[in-house]
Amino acid sequence: SGVKTNKINHVNLSWSFVNVEKIIKQHTSGEYILIFPFCSKKHLKKKWPFFKQLVNKFKQLYKNRYSVLVIPGPGETEEAKSFNAKVVLNEDNEPVNLNYLITLIENSSYVISNDTGPAHITSHLNKKGLVLFGSHTSAKKVSIQTDKFKALTSKKLSDLTVDKVMDEVQKNLN
Repeated sequence: SGVKTNKINHVNLSWSFVNVEKIIKQHTSGEYILIFPFCSKKHLKKKWPFFKQLVNKFKQLYKNRYSVLVIPGPGETEEAKSFNAKVVLNEDNEPVNLNYLITLIENSSYVISNDTGPAHITSHLNKKGLVLFGSHTSAKKVSIQTDKFKALTSKKLSDLTVDKVMDEVQKNLN
């Protein structure tokens, strides 16, 4: 588009932080990894199909060092339960609001996501993590990469293996 994006990675979201201590204590006793395995129903090609296997591999490698949490949006709760991760909802068993989402990302140790809203929030917060891209667009085009938040791209997301993703996670997590 030719629009310069040199200032967008310096967004200050601290105004939106809320107290998430109760939610964190409910789901973990220490550090946690967030996964965002969802995408818009209009953009299913953005959805990497191996998050469940990734969570299992993650638990195998890291044992109890990190809890793996998933934060579903509206209509995603049932699918979230299939990932073998702890599902984070509000007190009414509904998706958390945007302020809670932002604060939970801010307090996380690492984020793994499809190209979706939480990935962009993670980038703006300059948190460690990995976003997965297929051929729908590029990380450069959406200005999502930072020195801590990396992008992994494959022409077809189904060709991106769990081992390849885990290799990238291990490079940046420790």
